[in-house]
Amino acid sequence: MQTGYLKNTISQAELSNVADYKRYFYSCNNFETGGTSFLSTYFPLWRESRLKHNFGIYFQLDGGKAEPFDHIANVPLNARSSRFEVMYRSYHPIQGYSIDLIAREHSSTYYKNINGTKVPWLECREG
Repeated sequence: MQTGYLKNTISQAELSNVADYKRYFYSCNNFETGGTSFLSTYFPLWRESRLKHNFGIYFQLDGGKAEPFDHIANVPLNARSSRFEVMYRSYHPIQGYSIDLIAREHSSTYYKNINGTKVPWLECREG
């Protein structure tokens, strides 16, 4: 079953194909554990993936299963829209919850939706 543009299940070999995916590495403060988690995101590189209704990413936490996320919106932070946040949402629950991502210029925060309340889960920085 496919709920969005990206595959629900994708192999590590597919994600490792540099012609098809750009990988980014992040170090994350995990608010639940108080420790550090390591995150990889994979951005599709084919032309169709850049269409507004197709844009999405794969999220892979601590080497686990790669989870697809859909692009929800770009939210301008100033009048000229030269600064903005990008919002994504997980296709499926992760650890039992829908996950929202708010990506900013220097950091990204992942939130678990717990009974309608966004609870910070991961705060990530590239590198």
